[in-house]
Amino acid sequence: MDKVVKPETVLTFDDEVLAKIAGKTATSVDGVLSLEGNIFEKVTDRISKGDDPTAGVNVDIDNEEQTVQLKMDALLEYGKNAQAIFDKMVTKITAAVKEMTNMEVAEIKLNVKDVLTRDEWANREKDHKKHEDKKK
Repeated sequence: MDKVVKPETVLTFDDEVLAKIAGKTATSVDGVLSLEGNIFEKVTDRISKGDDPTAGVNVDIDNEEQTVQLKMDALLEYGKNAQAIFDKMVTKITAAVKEMTNMEVAEIKLNVKDVLTRDEWANREKDHKKHEDKKK
């Protein structure tokens, strides 16, 4: 009888994958206008085309424990309850990370960098787009 050998298997994820999952999920929550990166990331955003779903998300993965810690900076909508927005983000991000990677989210920290009305946000985005178009 032949002996069946099972291969040793290891599945890992780059930080950017977890950042993308968290970023896309967070920005789908009502009241989250955007995630904002640090100054270096903003300069990189101006060079690259399109929105970067990893901007504003820092990831620390523990592959042995299969856990992830997330730190995010966000702009929230003025007049909305920040705690309620954060609670919904935590629920959705935790579920998305578990579903896509089988990892557990051990910690989520959110730093609110600003609150803007929808009009302020729209004007800011319009000004940003004009600035980008001038560079082309």
